[in-house]
Amino acid sequence: MPALSGIQLKISNDRVIDVDLAEAKLISELNGYAIIAGRTCIDCDENTAIFLERIEVAPGGPPQVRQPRNKGGDDIPEPEQFAAQAPTGSSLAEQRDRSQAELEGNEDGVLNMDLSGERFTYPGVYRDYLTKELVEKTRMFYGKCHEDGPALLWLSEYRTDKGWVKEEYLLVFRDEGIEHRYNQSHQPSLYFIGNAGCSEVPGVEVTTEP
Repeated sequence: MPALSGIQLKISNDRVIDVDLAEAKLISELNGYAIIAGRTCIDCDENTAIFLERIEVAPGGPPQVRQPRNKGGDDIPEPEQFAAQAPTGSSLAEQRDRSQAELEGNEDGVLNMDLSGERFTYPGVYRDYLTKELVEKTRMFYGKCHEDGPALLWLSEYRTDKGWVKEEYLLVFRDEGIEHRYNQSHQPSLYFIGNAGCSEVPGVEVTTEP
């Protein structure tokens, strides 16, 4: 059955927001978005997922200030531009979990739309619900996980007919919008997961959805 509507979730500064998610749990807050774990139904086969919910900036809260990049020879290289497509051999469930942001961004990859309600993969080890074969391994990071700015990062490996395929999906929360990047076969953002302020969400071990 659908999740109850208007579930109250406490966020920073003793504020409360209403979400339509069962078992809702706040992961973090990044540039005006609450990062929430939850499910859209109760007593169903749906796995816990990650959702974004737009929130107001806390009154008196300091603005996000991005440090200018070093113009010398020690610049951190930008990750490759992501292709707006799912990897060959990925399941319908995996494709559904990828945000519509891949398809709805403008040419430079910065979104001007509200991502509230978008569903993203929860980190963990996934096994096929019928064969119990390992089919996916995903790690998720949040915080200062891209240069020195707020970001969400997924590092995944999927089993396909041709073997395991690596990919990464990155959301960078910029002042002008959310920049989205998808990269298949490479994970350049591994460089940033050791940043101070970049935290990992503990994974779970579950089966895929039917």
